Amino acid sequence: MDLNIEDLKCQTSINYDKMLCNCKNVSYRQAYSAIAADKLTTVESVSEKTQAGTGCGGCKEKIEHLIEYAKKNEYAPLNF
Repeated sequence: MDLNIEDLKCQTSINYDKMLCNCKNVSYRQAYSAIAADKLTTVESVSEKTQAGTGCGGCKEKIEHLIEYAKKNEYAPLNF
């Protein structure tokens, strides 16, 4: 089951092994790692780095919320 957008807005943690983008086979872990490593701030920059959001585009809102989540956590890298 994918994360609901409203749930993601309120998340204090994320199951990073779930798929963020099914079209391009990009997990939350891969997207978050790219966001945190380069302090990415736009959906376009995440898409350029990971290809997430370049298929059907259905995950772009999830990417946007993942960026906000990363900002909220000061782009802390994943340690697991």
